[in-house]
This record gives sequence, C-alpha cells and structure tokens, in this order.
Amino acid sequence: MGEMHAPLQAQAGQTLAVPARQPADGTALAEAVVEHLLQVAASPRFKDETVPEALRGIKNFEQLLAIIWATRKMTLALSKGDLEYRSPEKGIIMGALKSFQSALKHLTWQTQCIAGGDYGHKVSFLGDFSEAFNYMAAQLAQRISLLNSTNEEYKNISEEYKNMSFRDALTGIYNRKAFMHFAEDIFTTIKPDISTLIIADIDKFKTFNDVYGHLCGDEVLKLFANYLAHALRPGDICSRYGGEEFLMLLPGMPLAVGLMIGERLRAGVEKLRLHFAGKELQITSSFGVCEIGLMPEDIPFDDFIRSCIGRADENLYKAKEGGRNRVVG
Repeated sequence: MGEMHAPLQAQAGQTLAVPARQPADGTALAEAVVEHLLQVAASPRFKDETVPEALRGIKNFEQLLAIIWATRKMTLALSKGDLEYRSPEKGIIMGALKSFQSALKHLTWQTQCIAGGDYGHKVSFLGDFSEAFNYMAAQLAQRISLLNSTNEEYKNISEEYKNMSFRDALTGIYNRKAFMHFAEDIFTTIKPDISTLIIADIDKFKTFNDVYGHLCGDEVLKLFANYLAHALRPGDICSRYGGEEFLMLLPGMPLAVGLMIGERLRAGVEKLRLHFAGKELQITSSFGVCEIGLMPEDIPFDDFIRSCIGRADENLYKAKEGGRNRVVG
C-alpha cells in the first residue's frame, strides 16, 4: 500500500475510509510487526502501550498486542511476588498464569498455617515441589513432636543438628566451621605447647572437572577426604577447608614429626586410584606444614589461627611452585 492520500469521494458523494500510513510492502510490514512485538515481549524497559501509526488497521493486531501486554504485566507482577494483581485478559496463557497465581496464594496461606503450628497441610498441585513441601511439613511436625518430648530425646536431636552443621555435605568429614570450633577448644582449653598444622591441596583438580566432568571431581574429593580422615589419629582434626583444600590440626605434634606424617599422607594419596567411566585415574597432592606454639593470652583466637593457616598456606604455595606432589614445611 502506498502513502495515505486525501479522502476519496464515492459516487454517492460520501467519504470513503482510507487505511492509516503503513510500510510500503508486505515484507517491511511483517518486519515492523515482529520488531514491535519483540519489544513488548522482551525489552525490560519498553513501556509504550500505544500502537504505532504504521501498524494501525492491521486485522487482529491490536487484540494480539493487548494479550502480549497483559501477559507481560502479569508475568512481571508474579516475578515480584505480587499475588493480588488482576488482569482482565483471558485465554490459555493468561489462564495458566492466573492458575499459577492462585496456587501460590494457596501455598502462602498453607505456609502461614504451618508457621502457626498446624502441620497437617499438604500440597497437591505443584508436581515435584508438592512432594518436597509435604515432606518438609512432615519432618517439621516430627521434629517439633520430639522437641516436646523428654530431655534426653531433645539432647539427642540437638547433637544431631550440631553434627549436621559440622559436616561437609559432599565428603562427610568436618567442614571449616567444625575446624574452627574444635581448634578453638583445643587452644583455649587443652592449650598444647606445640602442634602441627597441615594444609593439603589436590594437584590440578580443575583438570578432573574439565576433562571428566564435575561428577568425577566430586568422586576425587570424596576419595581424597576419606583417605586423609582415616589416616590420622582419633584426636586430630581433619576438615575440608574449601574447594579442594583440606586442613589438618595435629595437637602436641612437633614440626619434624608433622613433616613425616605429611610425607606419609602424600605417598599414600599417590597410590590411590579412582575408577571412573571406564578409566583409572591417579591423584596427587601437595602439602604445606607449619608448627604452632602455645597461643598467646593477648591474641584473639581468630587472629591466631588465621596467622597459622597463612603460614601453612605459604608453604603449600611453595610446594605447588616446586612442582607439586610434595611436602614443604
């Protein structure tokens, strides 16, 4: 269609309606429609709800645009947690969004009931989430029931939660929180004159993740952690400090013996083999060792242990720079 002309006169002298200005050909018109719909559907800052002059008069376009605008507004409202938003539009997409909104409102009400002590509520309209929610409610009811029982049971539950918070979820050994807790108890209560601190790191750990995938990396961490934890004395502390780094505290152990233990651990790790996806993989590790004396009375524990870990970490760095698979202290 060409540009808009002056009104045409019918034979009876009446004025004929003339379409608004539109792109000159079908391709340009289609591109203009798609571009505008993309702006409405995808642009985060687009707020102009008016129909462009060039697109007016296209059959059903304004109706389609109204549906997309309504869907956009409803989706944004739900993403912000607005469960009271109302839309006049109907249709399958809007109906699904409204159904989801209704489910969330009902779930909110059920959560409030559970918070008030009514643990009998169950969800049946959100698939896998329903099972997780119902399991949570059942476990909560069970825990509350136990907490209201005898003191001995309460003590057991408290110990269970403490144990859970002190364990690394992947490897099952102590985590950093546990290390700090037990180390502080040792240095402030037992107060050993001398101890050894060891920090261990899996060599080229990123390669396991990059080449064989993160599942392989997880298996490497579990194998390494299990070996370290079972190779030390019962009174020693072995923890996952972060990533592929593991921290060990050997109370009462002088540096010379600590270095011998570090070497024994290194050699033991080198003999480990992980069978994964039909392959036999070898693990090596590096160790940084330092000796710790009696904690000074005028230094906070956090500052003291942070300084000790820093010294061990410096030696670990030297072990890495020296070619890996070695002990430096």
